Amino acid sequence: MMMAGCLNDILLLMLLLTLISGESVFVVGVKVFGLQMDMWAPPRTDAMVSYNLSLRFQPGEVSDLETFSVCFWARPLTLSSYESYVSLAVSDHENDVLHLYRRGGYHGFYYNGVRQFGFPNFTSPIGLQEWSHYCHVFDRGEYLAYVGGKQRARGPIATPRVPLPLRGFLTLGQEQDKVNGGYHATQIFRGQMAFVNIYNRLLNEKEVLSQATCEKTEIGEIFSTEREEVQTPSVVLAVMNKDEFCRAPSDFVILPEPRYLPESRHACRNIGYEVFTPADITENSKLYNQSVQFATQCKSNYHLWIGATDRVRENVWRRFIDNSVVNNPPFELNEPNGGDGENCLLMFLLNGLWVDTSCNIKWPACVPCHVMHITPLRLRGLCLETEAQTFYEVLGYMGGKPYFHGYYGYMIYRNSEGVWIMLDTTDNSTVATLALPYENSYPLGRHMWTLQKPTCNTPANTEVQFSISVCSNAEFTCSNGDCITQNKRCDGKNDCSDFSDEDDCRMLVLPGGYRASQPPANASGVRPILITSGVDVLRVEEISDVKRSISVELKLELRWQDPRITYLNLGDTLEWNTLDASDVNGIWTPKLNFPNVYNGNIDVLSEAVSIRKQGGPLPPKFNDVRMDTAYEGGAATLVKRLHLSGSFVCTFEVFYYPFDEQICFMLLQMASARSDLATFTDKLSKVQYLEERYLPKFEVARCSISAGESGTNETRFSLLRIEFQLWRRWTVIVLVVFLPTTMLLCVGYSSLFITLPRIDVRLAVSLTTLLVLYTLFSNTSDSLPVTAYVKMIDVWFFACIFFLFFVTMTHVLTEYLQMREAVLRVVAIGAGRMRKGKTIHGDSKLGKAERTMVRVRTMVLPFVAIMFNLVYWLVLLTRPL
Repeated sequence: MMMAGCLNDILLLMLLLTLISGESVFVVGVKVFGLQMDMWAPPRTDAMVSYNLSLRFQPGEVSDLETFSVCFWARPLTLSSYESYVSLAVSDHENDVLHLYRRGGYHGFYYNGVRQFGFPNFTSPIGLQEWSHYCHVFDRGEYLAYVGGKQRARGPIATPRVPLPLRGFLTLGQEQDKVNGGYHATQIFRGQMAFVNIYNRLLNEKEVLSQATCEKTEIGEIFSTEREEVQTPSVVLAVMNKDEFCRAPSDFVILPEPRYLPESRHACRNIGYEVFTPADITENSKLYNQSVQFATQCKSNYHLWIGATDRVRENVWRRFIDNSVVNNPPFELNEPNGGDGENCLLMFLLNGLWVDTSCNIKWPACVPCHVMHITPLRLRGLCLETEAQTFYEVLGYMGGKPYFHGYYGYMIYRNSEGVWIMLDTTDNSTVATLALPYENSYPLGRHMWTLQKPTCNTPANTEVQFSISVCSNAEFTCSNGDCITQNKRCDGKNDCSDFSDEDDCRMLVLPGGYRASQPPANASGVRPILITSGVDVLRVEEISDVKRSISVELKLELRWQDPRITYLNLGDTLEWNTLDASDVNGIWTPKLNFPNVYNGNIDVLSEAVSIRKQGGPLPPKFNDVRMDTAYEGGAATLVKRLHLSGSFVCTFEVFYYPFDEQICFMLLQMASARSDLATFTDKLSKVQYLEERYLPKFEVARCSISAGESGTNETRFSLLRIEFQLWRRWTVIVLVVFLPTTMLLCVGYSSLFITLPRIDVRLAVSLTTLLVLYTLFSNTSDSLPVTAYVKMIDVWFFACIFFLFFVTMTHVLTEYLQMREAVLRVVAIGAGRMRKGKTIHGDSKLGKAERTMVRVRTMVLPFVAIMFNLVYWLVLLTRPL
């Protein structure tokens, strides 16, 4: 308190001198309040800056204001769940009259006891170890917020009462649950605050920018930490020039392991930093003094790399970090002397001065890394609530190595025994330990840690994988801590230097209780799931009339979604996302039976289950150790592809052969789920016929697909029916059947024109044609299925056979009649020569045999042939289609 009193006296004297001079009220030296600065200590509830704001108002003076502004500087060292900046309580019941706070990068506030939800996009960088200027302006129910002099939020305040009572107890760094009390260790600010001012007016944008750029800051009319005698229990006080608030922080950490320059830069980048370059002689001395403690580890008189090069222009040294020019570099005597061949820098151990050297030299030296917070380290594997809780930075030293400071109080350091400890400073407990195999190793990358206390529902003494790296949510963390873009994960190429990006390339994450025998529900969450099917008929191998079958080679594709599954690292092509046998066996897939397959056999030429990516990935889970790209079940479709070959039973109706039309079909029945759980639909089924339309025996007129059901009333299964409409190609059959038979009939018919005495010729011709016709009939019948009904082709052959049979019988009859006439002629000569002679020798009369022949060939057979053909072809042409 004595120190606080002295500081206040000094500042009051400066303020008095300013008032006497008649100039505007602003300050140069600023009080800085350090709140819980020991990052290794658990959070406390007794460190705060407090002030009774009621003392600023005279009795009866109005303290309820509609317009006022609150501005301050803050530099957080470590974070808590609520970073409470300003808390104003009027009574134990009105304890959140005004509460300004931040959670990670999100800002919020209470106004007259009402939490304001209307500014969800009010965010700012966390800015750990950096000074940030905040200004909150309240103007008659309107709110404006500035960070770093730039407006970040604007909008109305949701409150029934606009005037805010600026009286009661004001606390900085703690949140009051009652007046000057009710503090909680999770609602604190850990770091430094300075120049807190409350104005009774609206600050304009120019005034706010002036404060944020350290040009001019006026004292607040209602409250100012530069004027009021505030209470500061357990607070570290200091005075700082106001220009230092706007100065970019410049700090470093030394990695005390000798490395070549490329490896040194890589080591710094692996912790989110760059090789450090001192800005002036003071920083160079600070770097040198700190590096001396690692002289033994660095093993060289030129022990430290400096992050600058003159590669672009000789003797113009530019920093690695921002390409800015180094002014007045502290070189050793006669240095630099390497010309164009020496473009990099080392520090000389004996005096801390610099020497130039080749950038490609194989010289091991330690490296200082410039502390930055652009890409913080991230600890993944714990069940943390916010992403900022995974952030880490590398600061000082513990156990001869730099330690890792978690933004929310975790520490990772190496103890004296060489074991890395993960410490929770909020309760001073060890969370996990890690023993690395090498002395110079860091816990960067992915390692198996041993839990020392139950964490995230995992018992103690369990090995759990954690990862520490600077990889963003769009990157994959290699085992050694390197980062690659997520699209290079499991792409068949080794992109990580340790090849770990191709390890454990699983694509499925199944929830607990997943059953491979149970089909999923559809997108609406109800049953049955609809299976999309696509059939490509590659070729019709054979259509057998005799076997009554159709042999087909086809490709079948079944598609469905399983919302229960989470997919990982999907590629853009279907072939790239093919599942292996173990994955396929672990999930539900539609299995098929083929009810009408011939002889019960079907050949599965190939079978594969793949994943087709359809939607975007899920938001990254910042606790995921490797940051695999994940997709929800609805963002991908499972695809089962089958290449099949088999014969299917086909019922041939050959009554109209060879002018018949056939309907053949294949049945594909769901076997792995009942129709009330999984089903095909007409709308989601399609078929493509890819073979030539004209086959050797048939023309494929139509190929269609339809969905249906089969089974009993107790158990029914969904099935697909792939139907072929076949038209027999009759041209060749006409040429090889109808034309030859017609010609044979003509030959047989022509025998009726041979003279009667040539009976041997007539019979030979008719019998030969009859036998040939029967042989043709037999061959044709063998190529057709056996049926119980008479086919039209049978009728044709029967008619032809009857025709020739009738011709043959005609020849036999005429021969009989001719022989009888010869006997009668002999008897007549002996008994009645005159009566018989008149008949025999009458030239105008024909014999009975010859008359019979003439009548058959001119009247009977033509009439029968014409009538048969009329009836036969009329039946064929009027057949039902």
